[in-house]
Amino acid sequence: MYAVEFQAPIENGVVHIPKEYKDLLSNTKATFIAMYDSVNNNDTIDNKTQKQLDEFDRLVEQSDNKVTATMELATNIDDMVLDGIL
Repeated sequence: MYAVEFQAPIENGVVHIPKEYKDLLSNTKATFIAMYDSVNNNDTIDNKTQKQLDEFDRLVEQSDNKVTATMELATNIDDMVLDGIL
């Protein structure tokens, strides 16, 4: 298996592969790992996801537990990479 790394726009679920990797287009199967920055507040969130987020916020407000972790802390793997864990 070969690996290449590139940045590409994703539009409506379609990844635009750069021209220098056009030989990838002839392969019938590839494995993709997407790494992206957290969602900007300007990005749209679908209705179902927004309802889930609203429900989560409602439940947190009713809870005696304090939220001590954020999505950034939960998904940031930089420290694990630097520590040699990943």
